[in-house]
Order: sequence, then structure tokens, then C-alpha cells
Amino acid sequence: MRGLYIHIPFCKRICSYCDFPKLVSNEKNYKIYIDAIKKEIDSKKEDLVNIDTVYIGGGTPNVLPNELLIDLLKHIHPYIMNAKEVTIEANPELITISQADIFYEYGISRVSLGVESTSDSSLKLLGRGHKIEDVTKAIDILRDKHIQNINLDFIFGYPMETLDNLKSDLEYVYKENVPHVSFYSLILEDKTIFSYLLSKGELKLLDDDLIADMYDYINKDLYNHGYNHYEISNYAKDGYESIHNELYWKEMEYVGIGMGASGFIKPYRYANYKTLKKYLECIEEERILIPLEEEKKEFMMLGLRMLDGISLSYYESKYHSSPIFDFDLSKHIDSGLLKIEGDRLFIPEDKLFIANIVYEEFV
Repeated sequence: MRGLYIHIPFCKRICSYCDFPKLVSNEKNYKIYIDAIKKEIDSKKEDLVNIDTVYIGGGTPNVLPNELLIDLLKHIHPYIMNAKEVTIEANPELITISQADIFYEYGISRVSLGVESTSDSSLKLLGRGHKIEDVTKAIDILRDKHIQNINLDFIFGYPMETLDNLKSDLEYVYKENVPHVSFYSLILEDKTIFSYLLSKGELKLLDDDLIADMYDYINKDLYNHGYNHYEISNYAKDGYESIHNELYWKEMEYVGIGMGASGFIKPYRYANYKTLKKYLECIEEERILIPLEEEKKEFMMLGLRMLDGISLSYYESKYHSSPIFDFDLSKHIDSGLLKIEGDRLFIPEDKLFIANIVYEEFV
């Protein structure tokens, strides 16, 4: 399996928590950027063979005007005609009927809406411009255009969030009956608005125990409502797991296009520049061979994000060694942070919230 990731860095506004490569710009730069992306796509024709999944992320891909969105989708269409899944991230306040028509016409089969919270006060704190009514309207528009595979992205554990806020988010998921949902714990990143407010003493983070309780509640409540917990932050009804994201977690190949995008075509890994100016100057990337030890670490880090974990026999056939001995894992098995059942090495669900203790072995 091989995937294609395309990064659209433009946003209507900058969210308080976001550290992804992004910027607020104008339609002139949108056009320049889409032309550059098309150039990069054409330079990678040899890699864009038998693409199975596509993910157009950001930033906010649907901030693009319709004509540029069509221009991009037309250009990639010959490469993705046989893709099993084509996802686009979208800001719910920007979804229109004409935009949904474009999604459907050009083969987008899955839309991931950035909801973050159902609370208006929380949305304001997070720097979002939409209200929950915009999300409901977006879902209705997409379904009217025969796009049923919808994911809702939420954040939890942000300042001033309560368990009642979280319960309202979950109730909204069940009311809308979407097939996939993601709940990401807030990570305080450098060079974000939240980081600045914290440094000024204007923001107070939630207690770790409360965040852990929230995560436990999310896992149990979603399970009780028919959602499978298949990755640390991702939950799906049967058959709706994200095929593209599993490429990353299972160490499969993917082509990265756009500012800040990275790619992996065995045995090479590459990353594009994270600023628009540098990306436009240097569209061609430098490919770097991954050292074997780094490859092993990444295999473990990504594989252990999945609830199923990794296959010991696959690791042993691939690397002619055992992860138990390549890394200091025995102590984590003894403590219960890691578990072995048959051929699978995995982090038990009730330990996922403190999985970073295990991940430190691979940094």
C-alpha cells in the first residue's frame, strides 16, 4: 500500500494550540502555492504509481476558493483514480453546497471536520471561528452530497474544560451518528498562543489526573456506543477506520507534497521546508537514507500507537532480531505498561494515557 499526503498550509485564522506549518494569506499566494504543488507532483510521477489512499491536510484545505480546489483535484486525479480512500480536512464554517459538490465530483470519499469542542466559550478560547450549528450544517450538506464517511476531530484536556463539556462533545457524536471520531489530548507546543499565555501566567493547565480521567471516560463511553478504539486517539465504527492513517502507523510508504510535508519511499525519508518562502524556492527535496537503528525506533513508536500493537514475528523477520532485546522493554513488560499475547506486543488500553513512558525508549 502507498499513500499520498498533500499539505495546504493556509488558514482563515491561527488557532491557539496549533503548531503545524500554517499561515494566514491571500488568494494570490493560494494560486502561487497550488502551482508549486502541481510542479512538485509532476516531479514525483515515478512515486505516484498505484496510490491507495490520499489525505489532503493542513492548515485548512477548504479555505481554497472553488476554482483552485478544482485545479488541484483535477491535477491529482490521474494518480488517484484507483484510491480506496480520499480524505480532505475541512473547517466546518467554510463548507458550502458548491464545495461539497466539488468534493463528490472529484472523488473525495471522506471528510474530517475540525470541531474541537461543542462549547461556544471553549471554541473561542481555542481560537476557532465556528459554532456547533456550523458543524451540524456541514454534516447535513456532506450527507446530502452522498459523503457519509465523516470524521469529527475534538480536543480534550484544554484549560478550563470540564467533564460536563466532554460529555456534551460525546453526546453530539452520538446524536450525529458519525462513523469516525478523534479525541486528541492537548499538547502544549512551543510558539503557540497557549504557550505564550502560559508563560505570562494568563493560562492554567488542567491537572494530569483529571485529563487521565477524561481519557478513560472517552474510551469507555465510545466503546459502549459501538466505536472501536483502534489507535491512541482514534475511534471508528466497524469498517470505518482511517486507511490512510494506518499507513503511517504500519510503516507503509507515502508521498508527501507541499510545505512542511514529509514522505517515505523505502528506504528513503524526506521532508520539505516548513516556510512558504523556502518551499517555493526549493520544491525538490533531499532524500536521506534512514539508519537501521532509527528505522527500528520509528517502527516501534508508530506500531505501538495502534491498539493491536506490533507483530513480534514480523519484526524478527524484518530485522533478524527481537524488539525485547533491541530496546529496554523487559522492565515495561514487568510493570504492565507493555503486554505480550501470542504474536502481539502492545500497550494495554488502560495504560495508553501514559504511553510516553514506553515511547521514551525510542527517542
